[in-house]
Amino acid sequence: ALKLSPKNTDVLVALGLVVGSSQRFDEADHLFDRALAIKPALLDARLGKIRLAIWQGETPRARALTDGVLATAPDNVEALDLDGRIALLEADYTRAGRSFQRALALEPRNAEALVGIGDVRRAEGDDEAARQAYHQALALQPGSADVEQRLAVPPPRNWRLDLGSEVSDLTNGLGDWTDSSAGIAYRLSPRTTISGHARLATRFGHTDVQMEGRIDQAFTPTFSAYALAAVTPDADFLARYSIGAGVSWQVLAPAKAFGPFSLNIDTRYDNFADTSVTSIQPWVQACILDGRLGLSARWVHAEDDTGTVADGYVLRADLAVTERFNFFAGYADAPEIDDGALVPTRTVFGGISFEVSDPLTLRASIAHEERPTFDRNIFGLGLTARF
Repeated sequence: ALKLSPKNTDVLVALGLVVGSSQRFDEADHLFDRALAIKPALLDARLGKIRLAIWQGETPRARALTDGVLATAPDNVEALDLDGRIALLEADYTRAGRSFQRALALEPRNAEALVGIGDVRRAEGDDEAARQAYHQALALQPGSADVEQRLAVPPPRNWRLDLGSEVSDLTNGLGDWTDSSAGIAYRLSPRTTISGHARLATRFGHTDVQMEGRIDQAFTPTFSAYALAAVTPDADFLARYSIGAGVSWQVLAPAKAFGPFSLNIDTRYDNFADTSVTSIQPWVQACILDGRLGLSARWVHAEDDTGTVADGYVLRADLAVTERFNFFAGYADAPEIDDGALVPTRTVFGGISFEVSDPLTLRASIAHEERPTFDRNIFGLGLTARF
């Protein structure tokens, strides 16, 4: 059709959408530009460039283009739908809901707006209301694979149970250490999770029980933080109390070849009977191979209240071998905080996790640790259940 009518803007836009949905982004952008060269104010071509920016993950560019269209065509239903979709990517659920509701008011049989309303409600944690919107959209578009896929998503599991146990074999006839833990977490909202954690550890005939509380908060899709506090009554070797906090910032969004890439930092203060230790651990994480391989590097800096300083690093790789089977391995040359002392330690570690079913994951790990006075072999098992 384009060969027969090279300046047919309808054909140029239609072809741009086809090749754009096939991820031939440069070719699609060129077709939209050709249409705009013929008709500079052509709304369909401008909307096509917005969709192209969304497909490419360029949310700021999509926002700027959409604001430009809405400034001249505030009641354009397609532009409102796209505005809602971009607001969802920005985690601005108030604006997203307002745009989809306005589009639906202008066009009551707009299935795309109903799907968008469902997506907003799901993002806000109201799965039942989301399903109601999806069913309304499906009534307008029977057999829609896009809507049926959303309805097939199981209801969210807001509870998570983590159980784990480690046994350490010490050289030089020093016996065994054990370290067991149980944690329960509840997702208050899609952005907020609270959790509690209990730890039972034994060393050289002494037993400590530590209790920890933690809150995780995602402020935006790319920035999150956490805070924790822990206490050990009648502590023999663990910290009497601890406080910690950390942040994570995703500086690059996921892409086909590379990403996401995040900058992180963890901080902690541990108070022992005879001393206290402050540690700071900035670290970076990057994913490649469509996100299947994650690589992280962590710098460890620790200092006690006498001014003794120790530094080190931890390197780790996580590989998703299959959808259910994951493997990790790493090496650390970093100080270990042991009863308030900063002990230089070298560790090689690795492990696997297997998703038995959607709610149940099993884990196993092994590590070899070298200290100045003894070596330590660590064997661990654990599970995670979601409900």
